[in-house]
Amino acid sequence: MDEKSDLALNSKIRKLGYGFTAFFVISAILFNNGNTVYSTNQGIISGTGYGNNGERFGSFMTCSEPDVVHYFKGSTINFKTSLTDNSGVGKNFGTSLGSWVIDFIAENSQSPVRIGGQIIESNLDHNTYTLVGEKTFDNVCNNTGNTITLTGGCGENTRIWFLDSNNEKVGSTTPPYSDKINYVFGSEVDCD
Repeated sequence: MDEKSDLALNSKIRKLGYGFTAFFVISAILFNNGNTVYSTNQGIISGTGYGNNGERFGSFMTCSEPDVVHYFKGSTINFKTSLTDNSGVGKNFGTSLGSWVIDFIAENSQSPVRIGGQIIESNLDHNTYTLVGEKTFDNVCNNTGNTITLTGGCGENTRIWFLDSNNEKVGSTTPPYSDKINYVFGSEVDCD
């Protein structure tokens, strides 16, 4: 009888060993296919930029209607999004979850003057980012639903470029003639 129980126990141990082996082989295939390693490492892209705070430069926003331009003492842009590294060659791209907002410093305004929305796609390649999103609120031009793109370089003192699918522009004015430039100054963008 002891031989039969030993054989049954050995059979169960063998089946358990096959099960673990199959689990590890399947896991290895799913997470390592050739030379590409698939992972779900989350990265964060966050930034702050200034169309200045009204001390030296001003800010502006052009609306989609011809000749409609709003001037402000300054502006601040903030954005933050998470992305997934889903390639084995050092690029980060894909669906994102994040938000962006541009607050304008307006004279004599009792309520915040801002535009903003969500970020839905990110691409980070060699310290250069492209973020795609949607404008979901706007109390400057009162125009929502537009696709927006934020682009620039990671690091300090870089430019943040704002593009709008409806050709609305945000930027800074520069002294001495208040020339318009279509980016926001003095940014710090972290690309972790």
